[in-house]
Amino acid sequence: MPHTFTEVIPVSLFAKGGFRWRLATRGLAPEEWLQFDDAYSTYLAEKRRVLREHRADALAFVPGSEEPAAEIADLVADELTERELPLPPDRAAQHPLEWSARAVQEDLCLLERGAAGWRLTAAAVCFPTRWSPADKIGLGLRAVHDPVPRYEDIADTVDRFFDRLRPGSLVWRPNWSLVGDDRLRLPVEDRQAPTAVIDPIDELWMRVERQTIRRLVGHPDAAVFTIRVHRWPLIDVLESVDAGLGEELRTMPTDVAAYKNIDEWRGHLAAVLEGRSSAE
Repeated sequence: MPHTFTEVIPVSLFAKGGFRWRLATRGLAPEEWLQFDDAYSTYLAEKRRVLREHRADALAFVPGSEEPAAEIADLVADELTERELPLPPDRAAQHPLEWSARAVQEDLCLLERGAAGWRLTAAAVCFPTRWSPADKIGLGLRAVHDPVPRYEDIADTVDRFFDRLRPGSLVWRPNWSLVGDDRLRLPVEDRQAPTAVIDPIDELWMRVERQTIRRLVGHPDAAVFTIRVHRWPLIDVLESVDAGLGEELRTMPTDVAAYKNIDEWRGHLAAVLEGRSSAE
């Protein structure tokens, strides 16, 4: 069965007191690292299509990233074997991160630490939420997040987090968007979300990325960042999100709301959510 909202996000998705960027990581057991459900074959088929039609954007890496990526491939192979799922063919003919990404529902990124800090050295991202993996390859964490308004509020926190994460440690965090349909791939040129909505409860989808970060053991100056995209019709998850989402929409700075592509109608949706809360 597909994962329910509360299975994916067993904690509050929104910060009390209104909007703020936050890292909000939580520990994760190794057996919970990757998620598999009934949509497994659908995700993998869509990845194959994306890698055929949008390969130059979805897959990027710098020379030398193959060795730590091979450790990720070993971890993925162990997961598949444990679940009695077949291993993809042609491992030796592919970059290890591509081989790994073709086998799981998550997108995968490799981050490595050097003299200038952590940077993105390989990415197999078939299902981006309005960003281009090819444009980010080789960049440091701050440069990767350069388009994000107010990222400087948490930039130091993020840098310290990666530095302090111990080899073998595994954490997760959620990230959310409101969009107009349920496509898995939302490329950077598609600022997908309606510019106006008549009935936001019925028209919108809640898109959540379950992100995990795992520091590698054999290559301790490397970490794998996974992104599993989930999406539900907003109407189906209202009981889990309405009060917190309404406050988040009301308190979000205009530049952040514009970045998320929701500024034109977030007040309308907040009013609808507040109306629901008052009626209950």
